[in-house]
Amino acid sequence: MRVPDASHPPLALPAALVVAAAVLAPAPARAADGAVLVAQCKSLLRGAKVRGDQVEFRQDPETVGCWAFMAAVQDLAGVADTANQPPLLGTCLPADGNRLQLVRAVVDYGAAHPPALREKAGVLALLALRDKFPCRKE
Repeated sequence: MRVPDASHPPLALPAALVVAAAVLAPAPARAADGAVLVAQCKSLLRGAKVRGDQVEFRQDPETVGCWAFMAAVQDLAGVADTANQPPLLGTCLPADGNRLQLVRAVVDYGAAHPPALREKAGVLALLALRDKFPCRKE
């Protein structure tokens, strides 16, 4: 049996580290266009269960992609609201609303407006929320 010299580490360890890093690296965001976002959100809705104020769903790249994307949209929509400014996104989310309502709005809008599926995911989400949650003129 040959013991590796400490000054010359075996190649297997660095190679294994490179492979592990590649496998564990996060996948690039896939919600680049509306069709992908709607597909991800449909996947989430199929398995989502609401328990009180918590939403449970299967954790996979599809469902997490939709949930995380819509969390960012929800946070952005709420920024102006907390600062008592006009709505930043031109949509007025209900005070008692939840993220699952936003997910449903995106899926419904995609089904009702197929050309919007070719838009970027952010554009589709914005159009869906403006359609579902318009700001009331006073």
